[in-house]
Amino acid sequence: MRFADPDLLWFLGALPVLVVGLALRFGWRRHALARLGDAALLASRISPLSHGRRLFKTGALVVALALLVLAAARPQAGERTTLAPQVGLDIVVALDLSKSMLARDAFPSRIERAKAELGRLIDGLRGDRLGLVLFAGSTLTYPLTTDYAATKLFLRDIGPADMPVGGTALGQAVVAATRLLGAVRGHGPPRAQVIVLLTDGEDHDSDPLAAAREAATRGVRIFAVGLGSRSGEPVPQLDARGQVAGYLEHEGRPVASRLDSATLQQLASLTGGRYLEMEPQHFAVEPVMAALERLNRSAIDARLVRHYDEAYAWFVWPAFLLLLGELCLSERRRARRVEHGA
Repeated sequence: MRFADPDLLWFLGALPVLVVGLALRFGWRRHALARLGDAALLASRISPLSHGRRLFKTGALVVALALLVLAAARPQAGERTTLAPQVGLDIVVALDLSKSMLARDAFPSRIERAKAELGRLIDGLRGDRLGLVLFAGSTLTYPLTTDYAATKLFLRDIGPADMPVGGTALGQAVVAATRLLGAVRGHGPPRAQVIVLLTDGEDHDSDPLAAAREAATRGVRIFAVGLGSRSGEPVPQLDARGQVAGYLEHEGRPVASRLDSATLQQLASLTGGRYLEMEPQHFAVEPVMAALERLNRSAIDARLVRHYDEAYAWFVWPAFLLLLGELCLSERRRARRVEHGA
């Protein structure tokens, strides 16, 4: 037997605390009754408590709660395996980590919004190989994998402060993404290959259009997602706690970062992809997922899938019966009737 949600089993550790609490409560009640008067006189006036019944009710409650915790952890049994074909794409997400992505014309900031969207995109993948290119003035790469949990873990805490070189090099990002896709091309049946580019579109000292043309010759499509406003937004500087401590300035004036949608539209158009603009108040990952769904997914080797039968009913029904018995059983014995002769 296995548990699908084993973390819930930690709640079993609270049961000893419950037992101690109930024992203290019983002791307090006994002490309170003793303070009311003579114990023999009280026993003659009220139905006596049954310690055996009290122990049964307490044990039934504790065991029932333990069974409910086990049921909540989703016990599973009856393992069996089936062969399931996988169908997928090769996807490289190029995420802009330049300082301009700290601008707050998207909530709570461009970079946090992009990472949230990316997390939702990853959650919707099924059998696709996924790689990452993180870029500012240089690039960091994460090879293609189907281990989505590891990819999300890699993304969780990384930000602009982790990039060794500032600026925004779109061209380098597209080149690095194309190379990642080329490294897995020919490994298994052919797949459609795409780059999902999340950026505000500003470029410094690179040639993104030339990089896009090279990607197009290799059959790679670019789906560009633009973040930010076209009117421009100041770029904040953050302190060690992540709070805004000021704004980037150039020659005494705040630096305003603007969405360069024209460049992103060209990148997508050159590769037969699509440009999408992320609205400040609404998530926009659904159009990206819909666009990816329309691409031809190639079937790859079948994989073994394990199936388990849910066994929570084995724990729920005994727990229900124990709780029912605990509710119906009184702690007090029925008082004996004493008849007095004339």
